[in-house]
Amino acid sequence: MSLNLQIISPEKTLFNDEIDLCILPGIEGDFGVLKKHMPFLTTLRTGIAYVYKNNILTEKFLVNGGVVEVLENKCTILSEDIVKSDEYHPSNVENQIEKIKDKVVKKFYYS
Repeated sequence: MSLNLQIISPEKTLFNDEIDLCILPGIEGDFGVLKKHMPFLTTLRTGIAYVYKNNILTEKFLVNGGVVEVLENKCTILSEDIVKSDEYHPSNVENQIEKIKDKVVKKFYYS
């Protein structure tokens, strides 16, 4: 049995699949979620969400805030501003939030 991860934005469901591990940018620091994780609810900060399947990093998402719920082998991320990292292109480098996103998307920590 593995963990089901759903990543949902107001426009569409970006990801819905069984995974081994996800590492998320929590408001108080990064945290990992595996199968059989205890239930909890927390907020996300700007950062990268890493998704592992078959012990390989398969997806990276740039998150700009949101909420994550873990319950009964299901992890759900709700965010109004989330995109695959490789699809992100800064729209306005003068905007402070865009500067932060650009800086975060260029880092690669959990490989």
